[in-house]
Order: sequence, then C-alpha cells, then structure tokens
Amino acid sequence: MQRRAAAVYIALFLVVGAGAYGFMGLTEEPSVSLAGETYTAGDTLTVQDRTYTVGSVDDGSGELTWRDPSAEFSATLENGTTVSPLTLTWDGQVARWSTTLADGTEISTADGTVQIGVNASADPPTAALEPVENDSETETIAVGDTLEFRGNETTVTAVDAEGVTLTWGESYLVSVPNASDPDSVTFRQQLDVSTRLANDPAVYNETVTVDGVESVVWRSNDSTIPLETYLPEPDTASFSEGDSLTYEGSTVTVGNITAGTVPLSWTDERTNTITFSEGANITLAGQSYFAHFPDDSSVQILPHGEAYESYQQQLEEIDYYGERMLGLWGVTILSLIAAILLLGLAYLPVKG
Repeated sequence: MQRRAAAVYIALFLVVGAGAYGFMGLTEEPSVSLAGETYTAGDTLTVQDRTYTVGSVDDGSGELTWRDPSAEFSATLENGTTVSPLTLTWDGQVARWSTTLADGTEISTADGTVQIGVNASADPPTAALEPVENDSETETIAVGDTLEFRGNETTVTAVDAEGVTLTWGESYLVSVPNASDPDSVTFRQQLDVSTRLANDPAVYNETVTVDGVESVVWRSNDSTIPLETYLPEPDTASFSEGDSLTYEGSTVTVGNITAGTVPLSWTDERTNTITFSEGANITLAGQSYFAHFPDDSSVQILPHGEAYESYQQQLEEIDYYGERMLGLWGVTILSLIAAILLLGLAYLPVKG
C-alpha cells in the first residue's frame, strides 16, 4: 500500500516536472525588434545638417565620428616662460633655421655617418637613416622626430619628394609689460651661448672672465672679446591684442592679454567622436537618440519617443519571460527531487 501510494505521487511529480520542462521548449524567447534603418561600420547618417560616420560596431558598443569645419581652439602662453620658434612663428622671425636634406645626402651622427634615404613613391613619403660605415640597423624617421645635425638638435618638419626638412631655433622669452591693463606682448630671442660657441670653430667652447667681464677667446691668437660684443642683437617682436601669429601651424589671434597670460584662439577642422552602447542615450545635433544592436556587427540609432517606449516595453517582456523560465526550471527541478525522495522513502523497511 505504501509503495502504491508513493508510485502515484511519483508519477504526479514526474508529470508536473515533465510538463514544465516541455512548456519551456515550446515557448519562444522574445527579442527586441524595432523599425528603422540599420547601420554597419563605414555607413553614414545625417541629423539636421550634420553627417555622422559609424566608426565601429563591435559586441554591443561602437562610435560615431563627425567633422566640425570651424571648431574653436585656444592656447595660453605664460608670461616669463619661453616658447620654441617651431611652435610659434611670425613673419620676419630670425631665430628659426631650416634645411632640406635630399635623398642620398650623408650626415654625421653620434653613431657614425648615415645616408638619407627618401621613398617618395610612398603615400605619404617616408625616410630613413641608412648606416654607411657599419652594420647598424636602418632607422626610420618621420615628422616630429628629433635629429642631431651639425651640433644642433633639429626636428623633422617635412618629408617629401624634395627630401627631409630639418628645423631648429633658439627659444623666445614671453614678456608682458608691467602694467595694470597690458595690451601687448614682446617675444625676445634667448641666445644659446654654449651651442653657438660649440658651432663656431674660430673660438673656444668656453668663456673666460677678463676684468670682471665674461669674454670669448679667439683660437687664432688667444685674444678675447666681450661675450656681449660677440653675440648678435637678440631678435625681438611685439604684438598687440587682435594681431595674428602662427601657432603649431594654425593662424591664431592674440586675445585679451593679462599680466600673467597671453591667450591665443583660432578655428580649425576637428573630428569629434561619440561613443554609444546598448540602450545608451546619445545626443546628435542637439537631439536625443538611443542605440540598439540587432546583432554584433550592426546598430540602429533611433530618436527618443515612440521607438524608445517600444524598446523599453520589449525589454520588460524579455525580463518577464526570464522570470517565467526561472520559475518553470524551479518546478522541474523540485518535482524531480520530490520524485526521487519519494522513491527512496517508499523502499525504506517497515517496522514489524
């Protein structure tokens, strides 16, 4: 009798568990499906008068880029600091020099003699330093790299069919007048005495003091000349608010000068990047959008409103489905455990 009753209950639990498990297999998992265009990497979309390019789409995240042709930039020069003539230039600037080394030119470096090699057919052209006297590896050089040339630390400012252009110079001191409301700035060349002496074979590399005056010694007869007389007159240039200069290749305007700073401003093209992820809000041309990924390599970028309400509703349906599936799994597992437990109890020995 005990075993017959257990068998009935076991059958009941197995039917309940099997039914729950079978129901899980019959139901279809909901997913988000939204009306609207789908984009992949490289596609473009336009919002108002602004065009965005899909830069990347990968595993639930990505980015958009757009170019602003008149973005505003700014920089500040501090009073009393120095600025390189490779950074800040103007017409008539003296303390800036450059030379172009053609393909095949040989120069001396700390590692020996090297030959300039220019590949003008590459896009963009490339250059390298090819060892002449030893088996050292060829060194590639690019714009922005530094190179020792004739005792000067130079910067590569161009690589083209004509060769490699090296530029160097002496820095300028930023000097704002000591006034309550200054409206101008003066740049004064800072003469590099040690480099000038080292590059001049007619004089010794170090100065001496003669009657309290720092002096330069001529190699030819050991006579001296005051350092102040030997050096050229420093280059100076003054600019007022509203004047134009060239800063890092861009034409800039001098702003409202203060006792401590010289502001520079300019406009130029800038590429802006906007990142997005699943369901995240993004602002395009001042309007709110959100992103949805139908798969790993595509994205929908849709405006807020009805589309977002539908998106949220479908997410709730997915959550509800997940909760129901967890409940059915619970029923299946508990029914199986109960059936096994009853089976074990049914075969326990009976006293007496």
